[in-house]
Amino acid sequence: CPRATALPLQEFIASLDDTCLPKLLQVCSGVYFQGSIYEISGSEVCFSTGDLIKVTKIELLSVSCQDVANNETFELPISHTGLFRVVPEEMPYSTVEEMVSMRPVGLDSSLPFTFSSHSKMTIGNLALGAGTALTVLSVEKHKDQEDQVRCLIRGQQEASAEVCIPVSFRGEFYECESEERFTLREIMSSSSLRSRRFRFVNATKCDRPLMLSPFVNFHFNFHLNCEILGS
Repeated sequence: CPRATALPLQEFIASLDDTCLPKLLQVCSGVYFQGSIYEISGSEVCFSTGDLIKVTKIELLSVSCQDVANNETFELPISHTGLFRVVPEEMPYSTVEEMVSMRPVGLDSSLPFTFSSHSKMTIGNLALGAGTALTVLSVEKHKDQEDQVRCLIRGQQEASAEVCIPVSFRGEFYECESEERFTLREIMSSSSLRSRRFRFVNATKCDRPLMLSPFVNFHFNFHLNCEILGS
């Protein structure tokens, strides 16, 4: 298709969802490592520009971890048992809906999460000071009404209250440090999580922010079962 977007293979694989397979690719151009030789169904083949490739299965074996501070990388097996926590984004969100949309879909641990507002918030008759922490407990959906998030507000001496905020509510919102913990498999299974930065829960190897991505390597890190359709 002339409108199709050409992507580096690693970037494409990082964004790929298993549920969308099979996927048809066309080789546009690029650098092919190790002489462009790949093993498919026991046979050695060489991809050429113009080839059509049907990707039918992906098996993730390892994850590349890039230190955001110095760009150093190391590799972890997908079976790694260590846990990771999300590093809060430094840039603000402009709406509550924008924050909610960045939460991982399908994970039990996607809620609750906590955020604060850079400025005072007025919700109905309730006024909240700048910096007040709000913990999103649930997303309330009602027919013919705008979605709302039900939030817990903790006050002094552990007093608390709940408030519902429309998802379209605008402001300058920042994520707070979260107690959520994720495995490598959970991170790699969620497109929203794959775009985030992480730290090890137990920082014995690295305590700086990391970008995690599937390590694309036909021979060692990914097995792509492909059927060459033509060129």
